[in-house]
Amino acid sequence: MNEIRLVEAQELRANVGFEDLIEPVSMAFQETSARLAENGVVVMYPGKTSSSGNVYVKTGTLRGHKVYVVKVSPWFAANVELGRAQGGFIAVFDSETGHTLAILNEQHYLSDIRTAAAGCLAARALAPETVRSATVLGSGVQAYWQPQALYRERRFETLLIWARSLDKAELLKQRLSHVLPAVLIQVEPDLETAVRQSQVLITATPSHEPLILGDWLVEGQHITAVGADDPMKCELDASALRRARVFVDSLEASATNGDVGRAIQAGEYALHQVSGEIGEVLAAIKPGRISSRDITIAKFVGIGAQDLVAAEASLARLGG
Repeated sequence: MNEIRLVEAQELRANVGFEDLIEPVSMAFQETSARLAENGVVVMYPGKTSSSGNVYVKTGTLRGHKVYVVKVSPWFAANVELGRAQGGFIAVFDSETGHTLAILNEQHYLSDIRTAAAGCLAARALAPETVRSATVLGSGVQAYWQPQALYRERRFETLLIWARSLDKAELLKQRLSHVLPAVLIQVEPDLETAVRQSQVLITATPSHEPLILGDWLVEGQHITAVGADDPMKCELDASALRRARVFVDSLEASATNGDVGRAIQAGEYALHQVSGEIGEVLAAIKPGRISSRDITIAKFVGIGAQDLVAAEASLARLGG
């Protein structure tokens, strides 16, 4: 029997950052768009209500890769309220034998930073060349990571934070001020103002109803939307999608999840209106931003191929 390697979350946090995953995630997107991937997902709601907690079981294969993965990724509101890490692990298997090679007890860390890497790629492919102002909606983990990912590609000068809880927004401001010392960070209590004043908007909330109206969007703006990642969540209304050039991580996954899925189910949007997948832009198969007046949206729901390359890159950095 082969020996199964167990990697704990603290080892991953000490050795792997989102910067290490940017190029692997880029290839995962491109290979997915080249139809070399299988990205399966099952969503469960074991809590008393759908908003109290969910568990994703995601699978990822990429043709030509030596491993495939199965990820169990829970998110529970109780952990957020108590400031605890979410649970979860990624199991890595040999693509030829099916043998288990490793269990990455990532506690959602790899999931978080591979999403940050995706946000970095969205900025690279779609954001205006010069960005002075950015806004993040939310106060959780992705609201912390995504501004850092954006800053790596576009050195913006000011950041507005909007969240339902002003106290949590202030806490996020303090955390981000340590990692983005050159940025002027302010809490903005009015949602519409926060949206209208940004050249790049990041949406990272668990909202189940649209927060952003299409009328609020401004010419030349880019939106990276990562919060709505299952059939229950939605941050952008259908008019926002219709005003923009929309790019997704996976057409198949977006058809039934998040903002695009919600708009399709309501009969207010159609999948053929999506401008393409982000992998097609990164591979120079389709254009992203065509003019300086374009409104662009990168709508990510998360795919198993991202988890696969995150696991590969992590094991390589750890010498396994």
